[in-house]
Amino acid sequence: MDLKKMKVDFKDPVTICVLAGSVLMLFASFLPQAKAKVEMFGMSESTSSSLMGDYAHQGIFLLLLAIATVVILVLGLDKEKFLSGALGASAAFGLWGMIQVIKDVSDAKKEMKGYEDYMSVSYQIGFFFLILGLIAVVGAIVLLTLNAKKQKTAVPAQPQV
Repeated sequence: MDLKKMKVDFKDPVTICVLAGSVLMLFASFLPQAKAKVEMFGMSESTSSSLMGDYAHQGIFLLLLAIATVVILVLGLDKEKFLSGALGASAAFGLWGMIQVIKDVSDAKKEMKGYEDYMSVSYQIGFFFLILGLIAVVGAIVLLTLNAKKQKTAVPAQPQV
């Protein structure tokens, strides 16, 4: 593959947002999202959850969509159709994953009321990567939409005969 023939402009804000969002979503799918810890009688047990194994395997979808958006970007396919669709799906799965993690942590905190001295639940680095990736993907969608509107308004309408 000749890198000179690629149609990727690394100075374009849309490209930067797409790449940043895809990389962050890729990492978020593997990293732990939440951690539950129980300490009692001098012993400690903890477990963590990730999008890849827990949460209905949303990490697999995020991984595939991150790869798809980068491939679409590198191949230079129609940004309005293909890239917007892939970014929209990434945002949807990212938002779904974020809501699931927040819901599970909230439910776990409700269940351990009165036992806070022995149990704890916390968000992990993968959750924050997911949020940052979601922000970057939504930013890419907004920039892509704004660029598409600018291009449509820049072309003067042809008079009808």
